[in-house]
Amino acid sequence: MPNVPPHPSPRPYAGLPLAWAAVVLVLTLTPSDEMPRTPVWELLSFDTAAHAGVFFVLAGLSWFSLRRQRHWPRLARHAGAAVLVASVLFGALIEELQMTMRLGRHGEWSDLLSDGLGAALAVGLATAWAGRLSKKARAVASIFRAGLLLAGLGSGPVQAQDVARARRTIEKLAAPEMHGRGYVQQGEHKAAAYLRGRFKELKLEPLAPDYTQPFTLDVNTFPGKLQANCLLNGQGGMNCIGLGWQPGAALIAAPNSGSGQAHGRIQVLDSTVLADTLKWAWWRQQPLHGRVLLMRKGVADHLDKLPAAVRQQLDSAAAWVTVVPKLTASLAAEQAPQPRVEVLASKMPRWQVPDRYNTPTSITPENGNVEAYIQVDAQLRRNYQTQNLAAVVRGTAQPDSFLVVSAHYDHLGMMGKDAYFPGANDNASGVALLLELAAHYARPENRPACSVVFLLFGAEEAGLVGSSYFVAHPLVPLQRIKFLVNLDLLGTGEQGATVVNGRVFEAPYQRLVALNNAHHYLPQLAPRGRAANSDHFPFSEAGVPAFFLCTRGGSTAYHDVNDRPAALSLAGFAGAFGLVRDFLNEEGATIGAKKNR
Repeated sequence: MPNVPPHPSPRPYAGLPLAWAAVVLVLTLTPSDEMPRTPVWELLSFDTAAHAGVFFVLAGLSWFSLRRQRHWPRLARHAGAAVLVASVLFGALIEELQMTMRLGRHGEWSDLLSDGLGAALAVGLATAWAGRLSKKARAVASIFRAGLLLAGLGSGPVQAQDVARARRTIEKLAAPEMHGRGYVQQGEHKAAAYLRGRFKELKLEPLAPDYTQPFTLDVNTFPGKLQANCLLNGQGGMNCIGLGWQPGAALIAAPNSGSGQAHGRIQVLDSTVLADTLKWAWWRQQPLHGRVLLMRKGVADHLDKLPAAVRQQLDSAAAWVTVVPKLTASLAAEQAPQPRVEVLASKMPRWQVPDRYNTPTSITPENGNVEAYIQVDAQLRRNYQTQNLAAVVRGTAQPDSFLVVSAHYDHLGMMGKDAYFPGANDNASGVALLLELAAHYARPENRPACSVVFLLFGAEEAGLVGSSYFVAHPLVPLQRIKFLVNLDLLGTGEQGATVVNGRVFEAPYQRLVALNNAHHYLPQLAPRGRAANSDHFPFSEAGVPAFFLCTRGGSTAYHDVNDRPAALSLAGFAGAFGLVRDFLNEEGATIGAKKNR
């Protein structure tokens, strides 16, 4: 998957309102001769206009700053209310200081009212300008866009306000209340409900009742306690080392972990044992009941190649601990016979003493043993009901021919009671781009010639379950699908994008490259061959031509707790929108496009 750069350093937007506030304080608290009192407040007076104008500027700059900061998404969403409250409080502070500092000035309620009116006017205009409150403002924007189209400028990337809306979509889907869009606390159902609402807002036609295609799956979940400690039992007694590996940050449950507790001496399974028959003979004589088996990821990856008798011996251990260079969570449909966890290598103690086979059988400082305490509350959910979401914009000329845009909305959910996986890049970003394309084709001026279907798949992280179910139970005839574009990991783009199946469907890929070269949407495109790494795969295996588009560059957060909205630059988001839109148009979404290629 693509590597993404660190989130660009924040611009000093906060400096604008702070600087203006400093100017206001200097102007209002400068000593002066006794100021004349204004006994009656007048709406149309110089004093009223001055106060309102000063706070109009202050509120406007504050709104601009809060809307663009990314540290507090909730504050950005409610910037208007925050600015109004702060402006009134700041105005009250000034009036209080003028009364108490004896500067020759008067604190008056009428001045505070003027301050509030100026701030309210600024917030109202700013909010309407952003397209949130005023239908008339949206109509003006539509006329402006239509003018761009007539002028031949409409084929460029999506407008800036759409990228801002997409970021809000990502923040919503990755928020804590979505619980990682997984199978603990109904996270994926909450995400699906939100997305149904978005489909309804766009007035898309449902392809199934309430846009919903239900299906079931088996999935292992971790709704309760997740804990692992490492304890040194030496001459000095029991001392904790590495106590409290934090779930999500230093510790995760293995996808197939069983439920239970284990407290026992650590037994190290070294990589050299895998290739040495003599060592295995020694190992098979060792009782593993009550022991915690410790191994590195390279060893764990090869255990399925061992003889069944050896695997059975390993399964008798009380618990498994796998040391990994990076925590990368996943899902499984079955459970192991014991609790299994993965611990970040940088958090492991490094004491090792070799045994007679030069294999570290326990991590043992002098005259001591290392023990581990493991607890995992796991629940294997059988026949868990989840869903795909499906909508369509019917074509005006060829309604029975289909282009498909897909993305998966699910993610990994929660692990323990506190750790959750936000899944901002994977795949709230792809869902956001799909919704922007749906909004584009839902507009009357952009109605497609052939039908455009929008599919949001569930259970992709569980093994492409939702998309496989759709292919087995299609809501539109698969043979009538002209092309499918699957969107996954679209939150970056500094290094361009990868097109999976670009080497399989070479002619469509060359058309994609030509569009990108003509409009410079993304820095570069890189083709890749067949890969079962996202929801395009069941379709292409069934004979449907399909691409999987993902952007490259930036944050390395993937399947971990750090895949958050703040890490996403969205550097290639607008370009990906323009590229996919133009490709769909060439494939038949606009009248005059070739019917057969």
